[in-house]
Amino acid sequence: MKLPRCWNCKHQFAWKDLCLRIKPCPSCEKSQYLTKESRNNAFLFTPICSIFIVVMLSINVNNSITACISAIILFVIYSLLPFIYQFTNKEQPFI
Repeated sequence: MKLPRCWNCKHQFAWKDLCLRIKPCPSCEKSQYLTKESRNNAFLFTPICSIFIVVMLSINVNNSITACISAIILFVIYSLLPFIYQFTNKEQPFI
């Protein structure tokens, strides 16, 4: 898995720069926008934790255990998201 590159200067971003929010390129200062495909792929990760919580609650697992495991799953998801990002020079429609 590779981290994304700037659409303008091909600078490869660091994981820590993309983990919490997308910033302009540190090399050329151009704004970065997620591609439509990249946003759609990131959107596929969102229901994972919700589905997990519903399953855990339906089989009567302790709420504190469910909360801890859900927090771990969310951390893993947000840690992996920068690896699926791809950037473009202009904002694309969501659909």
